[in-house]
Amino acid sequence: MGIQGNFLNKTFALCLIVLLIYTMAFSIGSILTIDNKVQAQQQHKTQTSMPHNAKGHESHQVVTFQKDSDGIIYKGSVIFNSSKPVDIISYNAVTGQQNAKTPLKFWEVGDKKFIPKTLLKNVTKGTVNFEASGILTHSDQSNPYNVTFTLDDASENGTGGSITLGPLLKIFR
Repeated sequence: MGIQGNFLNKTFALCLIVLLIYTMAFSIGSILTIDNKVQAQQQHKTQTSMPHNAKGHESHQVVTFQKDSDGIIYKGSVIFNSSKPVDIISYNAVTGQQNAKTPLKFWEVGDKKFIPKTLLKNVTKGTVNFEASGILTHSDQSNPYNVTFTLDDASENGTGGSITLGPLLKIFR
């Protein structure tokens, strides 16, 4: 019975060690949770347009509803009223290498590139839904204008929903 008892004791001890490691990993995972929670905001503003900072658009005017932040995608809606007709444009940050054969229009701002997407053209008021790195009004004229808007959006960073604490242990949130 010595070998069988010794085997049972070792098996029991191993099970306790695994349970202890799992409990510790879960506790550490709860403490070290990567912040990928949804951040919601609502804001109501009136803004005067300013020159666009994209290369080749310096004489154009924009009002930014939601400015881009590295790695964050915003999803929401904007209700707006502009003093003159504008285009509503969402844009996404370009990451990695792009296919040179793909005919995409880029906005270059400093060392970043964005792909714009026109959601509405030549409008003075309305509501628009979007999912992008940012959203703004745009006019190719140099005359300033005013926009009153209510932005209601949420953001989530792109870090994913899991934590890896080692090569063999992964906890999903």
